This record gives sequence, C-alpha cells and structure tokens, in this order.
Amino acid sequence: MLHRRGRQRHRRRAGRGVQEALPHLQRAQGEPPGDVRPARVRTAGMTTPRDACLVDARTAYAEGSRSVFVEVAPWRVMARGPDPVTGSIPGARRTRVTPDFAGPPTATSGHLPLPGPAAVRDALAARGVGPADDIVLYTRRIEELSSATRAWFVLTWAGFRSVRVLDGALPAWVRAGGPTAPFRQAQARSTASGPAGDLVGAAAPDDSGRRVLSVTRVLDIARYGTLLDSRPAGAYNGSPDDPRTGHVPHAVHAHSAELIAPDGLLRPPAELRKWFLSHRAIGAHEVGAYCGGGVSSSLLVFVGALLGQQVGLFVDSWSAWTRDASLPVEQGAAATRSAAVDTDCA
Repeated sequence: MLHRRGRQRHRRRAGRGVQEALPHLQRAQGEPPGDVRPARVRTAGMTTPRDACLVDARTAYAEGSRSVFVEVAPWRVMARGPDPVTGSIPGARRTRVTPDFAGPPTATSGHLPLPGPAAVRDALAARGVGPADDIVLYTRRIEELSSATRAWFVLTWAGFRSVRVLDGALPAWVRAGGPTAPFRQAQARSTASGPAGDLVGAAAPDDSGRRVLSVTRVLDIARYGTLLDSRPAGAYNGSPDDPRTGHVPHAVHAHSAELIAPDGLLRPPAELRKWFLSHRAIGAHEVGAYCGGGVSSSLLVFVGALLGQQVGLFVDSWSAWTRDASLPVEQGAAATRSAAVDTDCA
C-alpha cells in the first residue's frame, strides 16, 4: 500500500512538471502557449458535419485561394430593393437555380425537378468547376439562402465531393473584410474524363431513395415519421375556396425562414437543434421535407445535415402534388398525426 501511494505521488508530481514545462516547450517549438490554438485547418476525414457543409465568412476569406466560389441566383425574385453589395467575390462563377440546378418540368413533375447528373456536371464545367473542386456556394442576399442550399443538395446528390454554403451570404463576406470585384466569366472546363474535366473525382449519384423522396415515400413518412412543410402558414393552411390548396395530410408546418437569425446568419447549433426537436424532426424515425418546388425545403435538408439528421427532400413538392387529383390534401392550421406515430426524438 505504501509503495502504491508513493508511486501515485510521483506520477502527480511528474504530471505537474509536464504541465509547468509545456508553455516553455511550446515557445521553443514556435507553438502558442496555453489554450491559444492556430487557425482551424480543414483536413479530409477530420471535419464535423457542420464543417463539411457550412463555412463562415472569415474562414472562407482565409481559405479563398483554395476554394472555388459559386454565386447562385434564385429562380425568381426573392427580395425587392437595390442590391446590398456591389460586385461579386473575386473569381466567383455565376449560376442560377434554373437551369443549372433544376431540369425542365414534365407533365407529372414539379416546376423545378432534379436535373440529370451529367447536366449538372456540364453546367459547372462550363464555368470552370469540376466535381473534385472545393466549392463554396453563396447568394447575394440572405433572403436567397435557400437557393444556395438547393445548389448544395443537387451538387452533393450528383457526386460533387466538397460543397459548402457561405453562412450569411455575400453581406457576411463583406462584413468579414472580404473584397468584391466586377464579375468576370471563368474559362470553361472540358467534360471529358481525365485531368481536364476531373470527372474521375466525382462520386456516384445518390439513388438510395433516402435523399430524393418519391410520392409513396412521402405518404409513408407523413403517416409514420415526420414530414416538414417549409412554406409560409398561408400556403400550408390552404384556402376553403380551392380544395387543392393546403398540405400533405399529417405534414408539420415548419417555415424555413425561422432558421435564420436577425443578423442574417443561420441560428446557432443549439437553437437549430431545439427548433428541429420542437418539430419532431430529430430521431431514428424518417424525416422528409417539401415546399412549392424543392427550394425553400432544401434549407431544412441542409440544416438537418448540419445536425447529423438525415432529411429526405420531396423535390417535386406541392407544385406536383396539387396537380394529381388522386393524392389527398388537408387544410387547416393544425397538423393531425396518426396515434401510431413514434417519433423517437432525443
């Protein structure tokens, strides 16, 4: 016993000696002492879900030389008034939700269906961007953030490996001291296999059915999981004068605009998690989302990814659902749910 206590005292003294000597060793090696840490370095395989999907403006500015910035314009006007920022991020490529991140509508699709993976790669290659590039997506206004998350969804689904969204959009970049410049079109990139087109860096498109939801899956999720409707309350409630307005039966109203804080950034992780929990959207059960055409609901899918929660996207959304008279519609402010639902929230 006495020998054991002696060894324990010796280890404690040795531990204190190492702690006291550590600052001197750090200074000798050029490292910051104490709790001071160097800037975060983004290393493959060592990122959190949040780091892999979202980047703050200061980090994006610091990493600028190794990132390809892609500006995403909405498919329709989202905000009135003058542009809050003059110019674009230097070297940025310009895209639009349609036609770059939406295919041509059909008789049975929504108005913004998924494009083919090859069409996505061609559209980005025409702007000098390949599947292996480190892509940072942004919009000119924070009100347009869901356009960037729609692009994120399409690109990651189509096999692009490193795609992040700039938190706070272009205004946050300017507040962080990032420069702007007049837009210049980048040189196109070959779409052939090999180093020029870099298609060898693309992953296979995700056709598992968990990310892109079918009508059958939407009906199942609404009844046995959690289906989120990201549209404003008026669209969710519907109009008594039009029986084909309202929402998918059992869908939960979850307006995506609530995820953005007054300062124009996404809400902090703890608040986002609390919001998801309040909408029964975290757990082992299946979660899906829809809106009018798969744009605003992509923000719910994106935030789910930040939290480590899989959220499937019904891309065709209400614009396809309401045209099919065989599909049920529910009206009213309160979501009704099956008593058999086990949301397994934690």
